[in-house]
Amino acid sequence: MSPLPPDLRKMIAEYFSKVYDMVEGFMKALNALNVMDIQNAYKHLETSIKKDTEADELRREILEELSKDHIEPQVKDDIARLLRMIDRMSEWIKEALRYLDIVPYLEVPQELRDNIERMSKLNLEAVRTIQEAVNRLVEGRYSEVYELCTRVEKLEEEGDEVMHSGRKNLLKYGPKIGNPALVIMLRDFLKSLENSMDYSEDIADMLRVIAVREQSKSSRS
Repeated sequence: MSPLPPDLRKMIAEYFSKVYDMVEGFMKALNALNVMDIQNAYKHLETSIKKDTEADELRREILEELSKDHIEPQVKDDIARLLRMIDRMSEWIKEALRYLDIVPYLEVPQELRDNIERMSKLNLEAVRTIQEAVNRLVEGRYSEVYELCTRVEKLEEEGDEVMHSGRKNLLKYGPKIGNPALVIMLRDFLKSLENSMDYSEDIADMLRVIAVREQSKSSRS
């Protein structure tokens, strides 16, 4: 990828850091709830929402900077598309945050909680891996980009298996939960985490395409 102005590279790195912090905050909230640390659970939820807001603001600033800097049009388009897809992935985590805020989590059957927590860990690992892949792309280390993108795909496949287990557990425990509204919310809770993982794979596909193109350009020059 063509060299980016240092300030813009710094902003992009900060943006990914805030997205990661947002997903990590969600994971920490789950962990706190599991040990019945309600105060810290809500503290982590608030931090996660704050990081999402900060990431949104920074994304808009990056897009504004892209319109000013003298960067190749293709590179500008790549960065803009990447940011939009990351934002969509983040939106699904934010949706999961909303469910965690209203679902009586400690009353959820343990097997379903295990599914939710496993999906959350996979999302966190996917964001971390995407962050690394973007750094390698900017540095021109294309073979490492491919490896990291493959890692994201494997995480998404693992997420599919977790979701299959989650759906089976919804059928298993649905009649025992008793409240149909809660069953629906748990289904949608899991689905929001699945959607976020699906966007991770889409982002990995896009990064791989960019890496192939940039490597081809490098070999011709």
